[in-house]
Amino acid sequence: MRILVINPNSSVEMTRSIGDVLQRIKRSDTDITVVRTEGAPAAIQSATDAALATPFLLERVRKANEEGFDAIVLACFSDPGLEPARELSRTLVLGIEETTLHIASVLGHKYTILTPLEARIASKEQDVRRFKAEAACASVRALGMTVAQTEAEPERAIERILEVARVAIEQDRAEVLILGCAGMAGYGDAIEEELGIVVLDPTAVTFKIAEALADAGISHCMSSHSAIPG
Repeated sequence: MRILVINPNSSVEMTRSIGDVLQRIKRSDTDITVVRTEGAPAAIQSATDAALATPFLLERVRKANEEGFDAIVLACFSDPGLEPARELSRTLVLGIEETTLHIASVLGHKYTILTPLEARIASKEQDVRRFKAEAACASVRALGMTVAQTEAEPERAIERILEVARVAIEQDRAEVLILGCAGMAGYGDAIEEELGIVVLDPTAVTFKIAEALADAGISHCMSSHSAIPG
């Protein structure tokens, strides 16, 4: 099985971190390729960043179909370009935000999203409604860190995650925590051990779902997909 993981931003460091995490959890028979989106912003922290990244991401999705990958994972907790990517692709495409929101809904009564920046709270709340996952959403809370900082400063990020998570558990009654940024990939185990609560690393969760669905031969309904040019 061959799975392509696309980091929709252009950060070399974040792409390397994502690859390191996924190499540790992949099945022995899974061949994984992790790529960054050259030409995209260094971080996806706004609707503008997502829009700028999308054309480059779609070109990579098109190439992945030509190269015969069995599944594609978009590793950004904004799911930039998800809908057009699915229109373009015959191959299964999963976004880490949509997938993880639905997994969180079956693992507890209420989940909280931990997002890097305060300015992104409203957009995450909008995404919850867009993906029809609002019934189980307890809250969206911000860490007060940039996307780059969450990846580059793991000790500080984990400390801040613990602080905000405790508030979500006590005040919002959250039973599941979602690390709402691919820059936090690999932090879940430490947080879960400290708090004794379900913690979801969206990149890891979605990758394993992609493995399972591809193995079962399950993809998206093709009635909404357009043909790939050529």
